Amino acid sequence: MLERFLTETQTMSANFKQTLTANDGRSLQESSGEFYLQRPGKFRWNYSEPYPQEIVSDGEQVWVFDVDLEQVTVQQQGPAQNNTPIALLQNKQKLEDAFEIHELGIEAGLQRLELLNKKNDVDFDRIVIGLDNKGLRFLRLHDQFEQTTDIYFTDLQTNPELDPAIFRFTPPEGVDVFGGS
Repeated sequence: MLERFLTETQTMSANFKQTLTANDGRSLQESSGEFYLQRPGKFRWNYSEPYPQEIVSDGEQVWVFDVDLEQVTVQQQGPAQNNTPIALLQNKQKLEDAFEIHELGIEAGLQRLELLNKKNDVDFDRIVIGLDNKGLRFLRLHDQFEQTTDIYFTDLQTNPELDPAIFRFTPPEGVDVFGGS
């Protein structure tokens, strides 16, 4: 299923629910929104709850817009992100270069795979992904603070026609912009 996702899925759209959990099991935050993907490297996370936020990659830059703070940060998308969940949006070779991949079997109807980061100085040392016949359904990210982020994808569409404007970002008038070139 991972092979099929990496080779056959060029675009994807879904709703998502994201939960951040502390190492003691306490729920720290829940959020939700919409996700769009165009491979390689273009994506958009539109968070609607609890706070509006947009994370957009045009394949060259990643823009993070915090609506409430009226602040945008921008950074170049590059090789440093190969050892992050962004690597899932790239091609199979980059994924295998960045992670050791282990099959975990089927759980709750999803084929689960564990991705162990090959580098030590990264935000996420372990990622578990869940796939079914339609595509990517679940991500579990284990970070350097021993917190876990679970992302569940619903209303999944694979290879839909997506408007190219989804992956463009122009900072709104009056917001502060940090970073970029």
